[in-house]
Amino acid sequence: MGTPDLSVIATAHSETVVCGPTMRSADLAVDAARARGYVVETIVALDGATEATRAYFEQPRFGHWVRWEFAEGDLGRVRNAAVARSGGRYVAFLDADDLYSENWLAEGVAALDAAAAEGRRVIAHPELNVMFDGGNSVLVHIDQASPLFTPYFAYLRNYHDSLCMTPREAHLTIPYVSRDIPNGLSFQDWQFSIETMAAGWEHILVRDTIIFKRRRDTSLGQESSNRRSIVRKLPAMAIDRVQDLARLGKASERA
Repeated sequence: MGTPDLSVIATAHSETVVCGPTMRSADLAVDAARARGYVVETIVALDGATEATRAYFEQPRFGHWVRWEFAEGDLGRVRNAAVARSGGRYVAFLDADDLYSENWLAEGVAALDAAAAEGRRVIAHPELNVMFDGGNSVLVHIDQASPLFTPYFAYLRNYHDSLCMTPREAHLTIPYVSRDIPNGLSFQDWQFSIETMAAGWEHILVRDTIIFKRRRDTSLGQESSNRRSIVRKLPAMAIDRVQDLARLGKASERA
């Protein structure tokens, strides 16, 4: 089969029936990407999965997904471990209770290929994140080349959700850090966003694509917010360096 163009990695721990719509949306998006000629490998990363979750994914209807078992107990670490075992040029994560728009994978690969042809190191994000279930809101991603982008915003909030599409190289060279929620250190995607920008990666949005994010009272993100977690102290966020995050395609010389 050769090197896959894309590895789709769905992470699961304690989800069951909510995975039905998730995996259906993933299959539709994978089919659309394959129809465009892309080679896609599909992986379910079971991290310390409950018996119910494991049994759910052992159903025959998920037989076309490779299932890998992990015992990391941390979303960032299991993603790191799964990326190391995957083979795709690009990686797209999916949490087991979220959904893709049908065109996300195909358009994401096309955007990354176009950027690579221009010599740009790019990480792609959907245009919209639509929150549902426990909350209702819409997050509009801001392209790093947009006049609305300012690196100082990263002091307050994360520009970029973790369900992005990324060249495998970015995850291998800048792995996710471990969560430390009890000590108020969390938001692995926030730190990944800052560290990749500091290393010269450009964050772009892919027009007309959506990821639907389920909001739950017991989610890791909600727990982090409830504890008022913050991102770790990073050299790139020093007051005399933060402006360098706006420099497209060029790593901060002092990061």
